[in-house]
Amino acid sequence: MTYWVKVVFVDNQELLVKDAIRHTISEDMEVLEVDTAREVTIIPMKQIKYVSCDATVFDKKGAPSPPK
Repeated sequence: MTYWVKVVFVDNQELLVKDAIRHTISEDMEVLEVDTAREVTIIPMKQIKYVSCDATVFDKKGAPSPPK
């Protein structure tokens, strides 16, 4: 499954990755890693204002439907 990830930097520049397969923050909270099938982008957290992504990445597979 691919999804989009948007990174806004402290200088208000933006990076939009439209085909991300994974994004993670390192254990030491120092870098954000955004992976695609072709590349890995590593960004120091000190340069990031905020990160947003497609909410479907948080869907639970096989979860029951909410009651109607």
